[in-house]
Amino acid sequence: MKICAVKYYVFLSLCVLTAIGTVTAKSNWTMLVFVQANNNLSSFAMQNFNDMAMVGSTPNLTTVVQWYQPDKPGIWRYKIELGRMVLDECIAVDPTQSDGTTTNELVDAMRWAVNKYPANQYSLVLWNHGIGILDPIWGKMRPWQVHQPRLGFAQEIIRDNPRIQLAGLTMDEPLLTESITENTVTVTCSLLDYVISDTRGILFNEQSRRYMHNAGLLSALNTIKTDVLKNNKLDLLGMDACLMAMLEVGYLAKDTAKVLVASQEVELARGWNWFEVVTAMNKPDATPVSIGEGIVSSFEKLYCNRIPFYTQSAINLEGMDQIRESIDTVISLYNECKALDKKSMLDLVRKARRTCQQFSSPHYVDLHSFLTDMQLNLQALPKTHAVNRSQGLVALQNAISLCKNHLESNIIANVAGKNLVRARGLSIYFPTNRMDESYPLTNFAQESQWHNFIKDFIKG
Repeated sequence: MKICAVKYYVFLSLCVLTAIGTVTAKSNWTMLVFVQANNNLSSFAMQNFNDMAMVGSTPNLTTVVQWYQPDKPGIWRYKIELGRMVLDECIAVDPTQSDGTTTNELVDAMRWAVNKYPANQYSLVLWNHGIGILDPIWGKMRPWQVHQPRLGFAQEIIRDNPRIQLAGLTMDEPLLTESITENTVTVTCSLLDYVISDTRGILFNEQSRRYMHNAGLLSALNTIKTDVLKNNKLDLLGMDACLMAMLEVGYLAKDTAKVLVASQEVELARGWNWFEVVTAMNKPDATPVSIGEGIVSSFEKLYCNRIPFYTQSAINLEGMDQIRESIDTVISLYNECKALDKKSMLDLVRKARRTCQQFSSPHYVDLHSFLTDMQLNLQALPKTHAVNRSQGLVALQNAISLCKNHLESNIIANVAGKNLVRARGLSIYFPTNRMDESYPLTNFAQESQWHNFIKDFIKG
């Protein structure tokens, strides 16, 4: 977690503050890192840039960043070269209209990267805070379970880690009132307008109190595919943020990207092992799969001897429909069994929900481990049970096994620390007492039976 002071300041002194005017030759990969650092992560962005500059851009890889910074208005675009960060352009914008959280900004950033630095393959990485698939209302959500003896979380890790703490969202702060400054009142009013109409959990800007919602991200990815990449998918979509390796997130991106790389659990402030990431992408034969595997293994290399709760996954998004269909089959067969004995079936799901792999955000569980525990509980039902007599249990068991197989075949790579050994690569939203009102708006909830499954579970 330490920053080399000498390297850090040498790197800053080598930054070139003149714009580049020409389109570069076509490389194998262009990677855009969309850095929303207008928050408490700003110092860690520079550390990550420093790591990228240890490789720089080469004939195989062009690395560019769009960087939002505290107290530095405008859109700042850079190319990462060996040992330096070259300013490509700075665009003056109205910060109330353009703050690094909007669909148009993400699309325009990708358009700049593709037009200015053409390549055979493209990667987009969203760098920021993340809160998974939910769309929190600022000041209303406390997603972390600070007291988790089963996982062995230390309170100071949650309290002091800026990657997982947003003032007023994941930790307490005084309520804003009109007695503060005029500028703050303006922010408060825009926030109230925003949370009524919009909803998502990534790219948080602490100054404007805005972030990118589900509909905004889906719209941006669709436009990038159709307009920017001319009906081609992103080869790799990365999320250097907390809690984003979720089935719902993968399902959102399935038609617009080939591979997703993200974490099921919180990330520490340093995030990805960026030197190793760009090293993997710089190989002449780098593919989305090999890069995904490289990001995952490099994450473990960085954190395996530091913390016990790291995770990272590379996911084949082309399998998302297959997984959704197999989940729907499991739920349909479960409902048939529940019609024979509602209490027993609810009890075994409750037990599986309680014992499966969970994370520091209490509503997210590992899907594979939940299915495994559900299957074990089904096996424990007496042979004389009504479900057994109907043969429905056999069909349900087979459907669960098939769903697990689909999960395993579409997780390209995943790693997990010793406190999260049952994390197998994809989480899913599974509350136990109340469903967040933003969840039914997600496309996975609208296109699968999972939404009704958890709604029925909560009813009991």
